[in-house]
Amino acid sequence: MFDSAATQAFQTQLADAYAVECRERDWLKLHEEITSVGRQIACLEAREIDLLLEAEETKLYRRMGFPTIYAYIEAVLHRTHHVATERMRVAHELLELPRIAAQFRAGELPWTSVRELTRVATRKTEGAWMDAAEGKLSTEVQQLVRGKAKGDLPGDPVDPKKLRHRIVLENISEETMMLFTQARNAASDEKGMTCTDDELVRALAAAMLEPASQSSPSKPRHQIATTTCRECKQAHRVGAGMEIAVSAQELERVRCDSEDIGDLEREEPRRRLQKSIPEATRRKVFVRDKHRCTVPGCRSTRFLEAHHIKPRSEGGGHDLSGLTVLCDGHHVLLHEGVIAIRGTAPDHLVFELPLTHGGD
Repeated sequence: MFDSAATQAFQTQLADAYAVECRERDWLKLHEEITSVGRQIACLEAREIDLLLEAEETKLYRRMGFPTIYAYIEAVLHRTHHVATERMRVAHELLELPRIAAQFRAGELPWTSVRELTRVATRKTEGAWMDAAEGKLSTEVQQLVRGKAKGDLPGDPVDPKKLRHRIVLENISEETMMLFTQARNAASDEKGMTCTDDELVRALAAAMLEPASQSSPSKPRHQIATTTCRECKQAHRVGAGMEIAVSAQELERVRCDSEDIGDLEREEPRRRLQKSIPEATRRKVFVRDKHRCTVPGCRSTRFLEAHHIKPRSEGGGHDLSGLTVLCDGHHVLLHEGVIAIRGTAPDHLVFELPLTHGGD
């Protein structure tokens, strides 16, 4: 005689197992449907790119009453101007990148990855970039191309000057927006030309970090730890929870006027910070140059740094005649080689500027 209780328990177990199996199949089905939709979206975006390129070539946008393909995209597809320009940029790049284009059209490569790969890949390097991006998330592909130029390979060293970030500000009041616009105009007026986003953010950040009193310039502006790898000699700046690679020119600029906190790998701390310029000498230089950037035509009296006319790496010392005061903007341009300064301070300096092609 069968044990009815045991039989019922066994049947219940079977029913539960079947229900779990059904739920698993439902989840798998849901996952498959989501990924299928993702592939379809990629295919549709690739098709949209192809059609927009055709619309540009045939000047369809003019027949519809739009002056440019970008205006057409904004009005008809309800895209922002930035998105419109990115769509057309990618469309033109894909003409020279058949492998990326093929995977995009097949739905195997999402728009976000295609957008990033087309910034760096060429017909010659396309295969290497496709191999490097295989199996990676879009965010990983974005990190892969950061700091790389068109034609670079995935394994090439990163150029810190090519690294860029996007800042989005939201929920800004009318009053704050007015102040922000006034700050941009003031920065442009001080510079004597239009202020870029990078220059504006640098100025605003520097204003918050600048000492409240300007009566004593004895404290260097650069107090961010700078580390240099003993093996590869790559320097990094450390601050605000971030570590960023810096170029040799940027490192030379920081060393012009900074405080050295010592070797980060040594246990004992340095009792006194070692300044790149003796405090008394730095104070004299600032007073002599009237707390103002010495580049002709520059009116900046803020965000100032002392500069060694003869680079420290070439044996430049701390003589008063070998030091001059520069604003942050001109100091960057000088170490990037855009402008040059030679001679002796303060009365025999020669400034070579791009607009004047040299002169006093």
